[in-house]
Amino acid sequence: MTPIIWLLGLSGSGKTTLGSLLRLYLDGQGIDAEFIDADSFCRSKGLSAGTPQQRMRNTDALRDHAMNLQASGKLCVVAAATPYEGMRQANRALLPNYHEVWVRCSLQTLVERDTKGLYARAERGDLHALDSVFDAFDEPRCPHAIIETDVYSLVECYEQLRDLTLDALVPENDWHDEQRRMLPQVSFANAAIAL
Repeated sequence: MTPIIWLLGLSGSGKTTLGSLLRLYLDGQGIDAEFIDADSFCRSKGLSAGTPQQRMRNTDALRDHAMNLQASGKLCVVAAATPYEGMRQANRALLPNYHEVWVRCSLQTLVERDTKGLYARAERGDLHALDSVFDAFDEPRCPHAIIETDVYSLVECYEQLRDLTLDALVPENDWHDEQRRMLPQVSFANAAIAL
């Protein structure tokens, strides 16, 4: 069964950028892959995400969609905030060959980047549902991998995700033993760029 690579993290952390780059790479390798951005998916289905109950419903719909694509033989790359641990537990329980990647970035860096203008809107009071500002974002307890987009450059983050995904395509590889493949925990001054 093909993998589902689920990128989770706060708004602006780089999930969509990394997922899009990974999809382009997989397409170039002849791997039948589908990239699902949660924001685009919810808009296309007319789903709103203001309350925790709506977020849970949206994640359920996203999970079902990914499972259907996986059943048709596609490798699925999902970019979704997935802020609650309960959502992730359901993913782990229900999705075969599920691989959870926390795209981690400090709140300070996200506010500085503010790629979608969401943090500025939240500060002005124009937005009342934003993870880590108005709503909880439960720190992931057991992601298969962590990609730190405020520490590493876009190229380094993409290469790490690409390599992890290629490993996931080999059935005997266990993502729980990824520490040897993770980038060293050192800081590259001025290397991280806005994703």
